[in-house]
Amino acid sequence: MYSRTITLFLCVLSTKPLAGYAEQIEQSDFVAIPDTCVALREGRNCYADIEINWQRPEIGNYCLRDATSKHIMQCWLRQKSGQFYYAFDSVEAIAFELINSDSGKTIAKTHVQLQWVYQNRQKKRRWRLF
Repeated sequence: MYSRTITLFLCVLSTKPLAGYAEQIEQSDFVAIPDTCVALREGRNCYADIEINWQRPEIGNYCLRDATSKHIMQCWLRQKSGQFYYAFDSVEAIAFELINSDSGKTIAKTHVQLQWVYQNRQKKRRWRLF
């Protein structure tokens, strides 16, 4: 009986986040999942596999780009939705833009934030020999 309870609990835990992600995609037309990367210590690289999903009401030509460098990461021709996987490896947050490749206008923005388990709170230590 105890193992059945644990199995049920684990099944509920494993399906709960997926349901939340589906709701998040339906509410917004441009999302990054997960939208937060957690690193152990402040100042260290954070690693995550980011899934970027977008949806538009009309078929068109769209591109995904890095909002800071304006580097085009992926383009879709005659599509109204798309998906892109990104291997996040950074010490800074990153923002993404979905643009209309015909007009060059930015349609939507999303970003991946960083959080740390431990912040650097090192005090200046003065060493004494005596």
